[in-house]
Amino acid sequence: MSLDSKLEAWVAAGFIDADAAARIRAHEAANDRPYVLWAIVGLGLFALALGLALVVAANWDLIADWLKLGVHLALTAAAAAAAWVGAQRGNRWLTEGALFLLAALVLAGIALHSQVYQLTGPMWQALVPWLVLTTPAMLIAGGTRLVAYGWSGMLLWTLASLALENEHAGGLWYAVHGLAIAGPLILIGLSLLPWRDRISFADGLREVGILVWLGGVSLSHFVWAGTVTSTEARDMAVRLIVPVLVAAAAVWAGRRWRMIPEAMLLPVIAAPMAALLLATVVPHADGWPARLVGALIYMAMWGVVARAAVASGWRALFGVAIAAVGIRIFIIYFELFGSLATTGAGLIAGGVLLIALALGWRRVFALVGRRA
Repeated sequence: MSLDSKLEAWVAAGFIDADAAARIRAHEAANDRPYVLWAIVGLGLFALALGLALVVAANWDLIADWLKLGVHLALTAAAAAAAWVGAQRGNRWLTEGALFLLAALVLAGIALHSQVYQLTGPMWQALVPWLVLTTPAMLIAGGTRLVAYGWSGMLLWTLASLALENEHAGGLWYAVHGLAIAGPLILIGLSLLPWRDRISFADGLREVGILVWLGGVSLSHFVWAGTVTSTEARDMAVRLIVPVLVAAAAVWAGRRWRMIPEAMLLPVIAAPMAALLLATVVPHADGWPARLVGALIYMAMWGVVARAAVASGWRALFGVAIAAVGIRIFIIYFELFGSLATTGAGLIAGGVLLIALALGWRRVFALVGRRA
């Protein structure tokens, strides 16, 4: 529905008068942005860049190695300079765009050096240098959720790649495994520092951290459906020393600078940490008692999160928590009546249960929304 149509409808309904409609129309016209024009120009620039890339790719073997590396170094320096200039001038678009370009050029440079010097190795050996080289610029100059999302994803990818490539290594590698597990907690902890005028960047770090942390711990509850030996529990306890320390530091930072409601700290950091410890460091055999305990701990964790979220006004997280509990109840149905689920009656009952859970989630979420 166009703006003119909306204004005419509002005038006809008596919400605004004709003078107000004229003022709104004039205001929107003065602040109009030629998005279509920008999109066409952007498409043209993309085609130009793609064409140049294809020309270079077609003649790649004819270009001297020193020229490849020299041009890349110059482009990287230019991107870094543009980010610095943008930060000095307070131009957020220039800063953020230059940071993205800088991050891409650093990663491309690592690949270019590997190609020139015929280096081989696992992925983490390229990602770790990238993280070391780009993190200072991202944390110093990053100001939007977009940069926070990109850097957070690369951090988690780097840590996961590093841990998975060495998952069977022992000794000090247990600390590396723990660091990978603590990746989301690192993001949450960083977001609780006093970012002052870069609140959007901190919000982006926190959103990614909470999403991955709660989601990962939720998946870990399925460990209760298997057997955990004493040896496995002991090894996991060693790995979780680092996450426990990071979680404690994040809680301290949250209480020190109060960047989020204090009521949310323990539910989103300590409660999942406790649930993860119970699932992985407590030896247990597969069976219905362990599965029942796991389901109860899962729902207790999300119940604590839901209660804190509604008290703090975090409606989106509250909705996720209620949905997570509903999904777990639906899974319990299949765990208890797995053989019945293959029959017509079982499928009907499962469908009715799923519909009831969905309607119940919507009802609860709507009630909380009205109270808020």
